[in-house]
Amino acid sequence: MSDKDLLVVISEMLRKQDQQAEKLEKQSKTLDVHSEKLNEHSEILNKHTEILNLHTEILNKQSAAINETNTVLKQFLDYSIQKFQQQQLFNEKFVAQFGKQDQFNEQFIARFEKQDQFNEQFIAGFEKQDRFNERQETFNER
Repeated sequence: MSDKDLLVVISEMLRKQDQQAEKLEKQSKTLDVHSEKLNEHSEILNKHTEILNLHTEILNKQSAAINETNTVLKQFLDYSIQKFQQQQLFNEKFVAQFGKQDQFNEQFIARFEKQDQFNEQFIAGFEKQDRFNERQETFNER
């Protein structure tokens, strides 16, 4: 192989090497752009993770508040049931006493009616006595 041929081969090899270098340069730029995009996406994902962590914290606080509210409502409900039962017992006793009072009132009215009948008979007796006395006076005057 002659020097000229050797120079052609070397020149060809250098040209191919330059082409490869250009390809590698383009690929390197593309990789740099992709790396920038990945970094931007990583930042976005990190911010989303922070937001999710804050939401989780809020949800945990809300869950604790709901549990506390649930406990208070259960205590209130238990207390309300207890007071309702006490009121129910009082109402039953009251109704029983009301029945007794009603019975007493009926007896009182019956006695009052008897007293009224007695009073009417007594008045009628007085009226008879008055008529008798008037007749007696008339008789005595003659």
